[in-house]
Formats: sequence, C-alpha cells, structure tokens
Amino acid sequence: MNYLLSGEETDTVITQIHDHLRDLATQMRAQAIPVSKYTIFTQLGKDPKDYPNSGSMAAVQVGLKLLARGKHVKAKDVMSFVVCGSNDGKAESAAKNAYPMDDVLNPESGLLPDIDYYLHKQILPPVERLCAPVSGTNTTLLAECLGLDTSKYRIQGPGTSSSAESEIHPLESQIPDHIRFKDCEPLILLCTACRLRSQFTGLGGSADESEPAPLAKLTNDGFVCPRSDCGRSLRTLALTAQLEAQIRAHTSRYYAAWLVCDEATCGARTRQMSVYGHRCLGPRGLAHGCSGKMRLEYSEKALYNQLLYLQSLFDTDKGVERLGKQGQGEEREKDKVVAENNRERWETCRGVVRGYLDTSGWGWVSMESLFGFAFRAGG
Repeated sequence: MNYLLSGEETDTVITQIHDHLRDLATQMRAQAIPVSKYTIFTQLGKDPKDYPNSGSMAAVQVGLKLLARGKHVKAKDVMSFVVCGSNDGKAESAAKNAYPMDDVLNPESGLLPDIDYYLHKQILPPVERLCAPVSGTNTTLLAECLGLDTSKYRIQGPGTSSSAESEIHPLESQIPDHIRFKDCEPLILLCTACRLRSQFTGLGGSADESEPAPLAKLTNDGFVCPRSDCGRSLRTLALTAQLEAQIRAHTSRYYAAWLVCDEATCGARTRQMSVYGHRCLGPRGLAHGCSGKMRLEYSEKALYNQLLYLQSLFDTDKGVERLGKQGQGEEREKDKVVAENNRERWETCRGVVRGYLDTSGWGWVSMESLFGFAFRAGG
C-alpha cells in the first residue's frame, strides 16, 4: 500500500512492488520469516461438529482437533492456526494440515508452514485486488514474482473480462491428449482373486503419481494381476463391469452438482444455488464479503473429457501409434503384438464407453437450433 500511495511514477511503483514480492517469496521459502507471522485467525460461526462440510474448512478442523484433546470449543470462538506441509492447492489437504499455533511452535513437531499455500491463498489475492487499477502489471506477473506456476493464473485487469469471454480458444479435438486429459483419472482395475487395485493408463502410458496403485499388467490373454503370487487374469465381463461402474461414479459426481467459489480467498463449497444466480454468498452466506462466482466443481466438460479418455485407453490403433513414437526396441514390438491380440476385447470396452458418449449432449451440435431461422424464412 505504501508503494501505491507514494506518488511516484507508475513504472517506479510497479518495479518496487515486483521487487518486494520477489524478496518476500525468497525469504518465505528460506524459512526466514517467524512462524507467528503465518497465523490465521478465523471465528467459528457455530460449533465445529455442526458443520456439514468440515473437511475443507481449516478453522473447523482445528476446532475438531482441540475437541479431541478435551478442550472446550464452541460457536464464536476464534481459531488461530497455521497451515503446514505440502497440500498441492487442495482445500481438503490444507484443512487437514491446519494446526494450532502451540503445535507449530513445538520444536519436536517438525511442522513448517506451507509456503505455496500462503503465497497462493493469503498474499496473491489481496495484492491482485490492490494492483488491479494500476497499469503495467497483472495477475500473471504478480504470480511470477512470487514464484508460482503462472499457467494457473489468467491475466486480469480493468476491461479484460469482456475480452477474456470473447477470446477464441482452439478446438478441443486439436489439443494434444496429454494436455486435454491431464486432469482425468486413470482406470482402476480390481483383481477378482486377491482384490489388488491396479491402474491402466493406456499403451506406453506412465503411472499416475496421485494414485498409489501399481500399473496393470497386459498380456495376450488380457489383463492379469500384477502381483507375482497371484497372476489371475481378468475376464472381459469383469473388465467391462468395472469400467461401467467407474463411468457411473464419474457421472454421479457430475450430477451431485457441487459448486465452488472461484475466489481464492473464499473457498465456499455448496450444492445449493442462491437466488443471486452464480454470485457467491460469501463465507457467512450474507451475500457480501466475496465478489467471486460459483462454478461447478466437476463440470460437464470434465465429464466428457473423462469419457473420451477412458475410450482412448482401449483404442488399439492409437496405442500402437503411441508406442511407435516412443522409439524402436524389442519390448515395444512385443507390446504392439499384445495390443493386436487384445483388439477384439478392447473393442468391447470401447463400445461400453461409446454408449455413454452417445447419450451425452456435450459432443453434439443442434444444427436446427442454430440455422432453423433460415429454414423458416425460406418457407
């Protein structure tokens, strides 16, 4: 704020702000700032046990931890806590890793503040709002100065909302699969004999680090359990049943219609749409205190891409083509032979996914609704 009100030239102010943010991020990552500076104070609106969605609320999780220790926590109490560990930007992980200040100050706890969380949630949003009227900077530059991943932030500023809405994006079909399907979940296969879970990410695919299950083993007779002392093969009927069960789980997640606020400092999550439409009602539900908009946590586009991803896993031609791009070798040639031997089995699986894609309205364009006026005018 001192830089903005200094009265100096705009270029000088912007340079000072950027330099200050870089120095601040460097000190935070070097753990050179006292832990007490990371304290967050939040007042509970009701008793911790009365919150229906406490999993993503840090203050409530801290209150529950204190209750488990026999301390008395009630509505209107102010929780002081520090978010620790590494949470990868997930609200549920950040809430679980929120600890009272006494725990963090204990030298034997080994708890350290989650620097990325504070830079992303506590520093960038207010700095962005303060600098919004100033020309010469934007969200992307501010995030870069803080050392954050700039691909997660779109450029915002005066008059950019309308241009962002009218921006021309490439067709989904023209986006490479590794980018289009980067947020899709892998196919999880369950061994019917030993109940071991394994993941399948396609021919030549690598394991998903977010999923602890090992990679599925593919042979000429289909999928077999990767456990050495089991090796039971998975019948086609069991494979299609598990595939369809996971498709229904993704569909149910979409129809659950959870809404989340796009404002970084709010994090509101609900299944109820307010009378204000897409406007966020704020942390207390009073229609003020937040200027964000509610959006679907799992959108129709995400569901459609998930279905396309599952269908691509059983595309033999695409899998063989992917193996050819990864170089020549005896193992690659064996994988191609295995893929061809599973072509008929995989076509059955593709048919299961195709049945759900055919009923999805996301991939269809109603030409009658677009050009029906022309036919009516011509008649």
